[in-house]
Amino acid sequence: MKTKYFIFAASALVALASCSSDEYIGDNSPTLGQGDGSIQFGSGFKAVTRADKTGADAATLLNNKFIVGGFKGNGTTMTEVFDNYIVQWTANTAGKTADNTNDWQYVGITAASPSAVSGQQTIKYWDYSANQYDFVAYSLGTNTAITDGTPTTGQILVTEIAANTPYGPNYTLKGSAADLAKCYISDLETVTKASGNYSETVKLKFHSLGTQIRVGFYETIPGYSVKDVKFYNDNATTIDDGTEQTTATLFMPSGSVGFGSAGTYTVSFSADKKAHIGFAGDDATTEEQKKNFGTLNYTTAERNEAAGSYYLGRSSNAVTYAGATSPYYQTVMPTNAGAVIELRVDYTLVPIDGGTETIKIHGAKAFVPATYTAWQPNYAYTYIFKISDNTNGWTSTSESDPKGLFPITFDAVVTEATDFNAEQTTITTVATPSITTYQKGHTPSSNEYDKDQGAIYVQVMDNDANPAVLKTDLDTKGALYSLSSGTWTEADVMDALNVVETETATGYNITGRNGLSLKTETCDATITTIPGVDGNNISVTSHTAASFAPAVKTYAYVYYTGTDNADSYIYPAVELTSEPTDWNTGSDDLYYTDPAGAHAASTSYEDGTYYKKYTNLNKVYSVKIIKVVE
Repeated sequence: MKTKYFIFAASALVALASCSSDEYIGDNSPTLGQGDGSIQFGSGFKAVTRADKTGADAATLLNNKFIVGGFKGNGTTMTEVFDNYIVQWTANTAGKTADNTNDWQYVGITAASPSAVSGQQTIKYWDYSANQYDFVAYSLGTNTAITDGTPTTGQILVTEIAANTPYGPNYTLKGSAADLAKCYISDLETVTKASGNYSETVKLKFHSLGTQIRVGFYETIPGYSVKDVKFYNDNATTIDDGTEQTTATLFMPSGSVGFGSAGTYTVSFSADKKAHIGFAGDDATTEEQKKNFGTLNYTTAERNEAAGSYYLGRSSNAVTYAGATSPYYQTVMPTNAGAVIELRVDYTLVPIDGGTETIKIHGAKAFVPATYTAWQPNYAYTYIFKISDNTNGWTSTSESDPKGLFPITFDAVVTEATDFNAEQTTITTVATPSITTYQKGHTPSSNEYDKDQGAIYVQVMDNDANPAVLKTDLDTKGALYSLSSGTWTEADVMDALNVVETETATGYNITGRNGLSLKTETCDATITTIPGVDGNNISVTSHTAASFAPAVKTYAYVYYTGTDNADSYIYPAVELTSEPTDWNTGSDDLYYTDPAGAHAASTSYEDGTYYKKYTNLNKVYSVKIIKVVE
């Protein structure tokens, strides 16, 4: 579903024609001739956006009713004015009563719990002896309010909007995820006498309490398509051959709040005047550690694979999403504290050249850091997982066999859909260990990062810890390189780091035997803040995150796992048609006549096929390719 902004106004016609009591209205009472001084609610104000809903459209979505709390005072001591009043929409009634200028009315409506008002609600007037008013409101949509007991389907347990200085009131809403997603909460609107706004419109902006999540996949494996992605329910079984499910599943560590199906929200406010939520799951049964997002909507063959819609998309702007209906979002409970999300899958590689070979990968896994799973109301999050030519899964069903030649890398992108309140995109490069990259404002509709979008941020997850945790040594084990021109993969970078042709290539620090050159770039691992969307910055511990200012380049972020193995030699074949400068001299033989390196070539050069000796450092890294464009 799409979440919109809903905006309402408490507009004041600020003259009190029939009352002359300065003791009540203060010495700065307004002059006569401007109205009757009553406080009114409506939607007749300027500066709404095209996405905002006002008037009848907003009233319909709020089920024609909201609850308002209003307080007056000096900001420290506040007195209640609107005691959880019901404000109700009736079309074509504007101007018929003193409290109604925009079809919204509260006078004469019978008050209901949690209000302590007995009988009918009465009219309220601006009090110029008060320095400020605070207003907040919520709507339950089509739900019914209850004030005690346990809410059932279609019910929300509410508590009274109560004063909570210095930053305004607070209240609680309790129910199921599906019912809470129908609710709307407003930000705090403070109206001050000093600003003169007692004579102007008071704006209440409502946001959906619901949060939406969707899951998608794509692959970038040269020469192969990916099909038959199977999902694990938990991490209890490392390899689960043939018994996995086709429903896309994400899960969290035991004990986390998880994808709760019911709970209680405390809505409160701070200096930024925004509505903040605190979440508590009802009990252990509702603190669910996994969520299913539906089956994958596969795409067609790329080249000569078997025809049919069996395959994952092949770029981040052609994602294969899970779910039944576009845009594939599912409702979850917003939380003020995130938890690590884990994905564990099997999948099958099919060559695109029409060959009959297949390779099945077992137990590949990815982790999204808790940094990016503190879900906020009125956001939509998209988790996109990328399968590349690195693997941390097994190509057999025996864990005693080695894992793939290189760790498999997933990119997880978390972003907000354009209809929602704010946009947040993170890119998690997951291998062993996992790498997450993030640039504020980046969306999955583009393959690359934008050099003008600001800094790119990096975090690394320790996959071997249980539960997975952030690496804390990016200052000593993390490194950033820019790559020479060409189309390179993570596997190419790994090869260049281990099998070095020269360390003195012009403008670069390292050149591998595969022709890839790497230049060391500046990366700051001392940062303690990552800029979030909508002003919600993310605090991090120094050395758990790194950042760099991007240029139009292809980068590789490399994390050294600390595993040192003994050097060995490899002898790849080379075809020579002229004598190289490093031809054998007898004292330092680099060219051999056999691939085992047992027989050195003669010191007298002849054209032909030879086997060149390279030192393989046998070091283990996790690598993430980062492309930046104009």
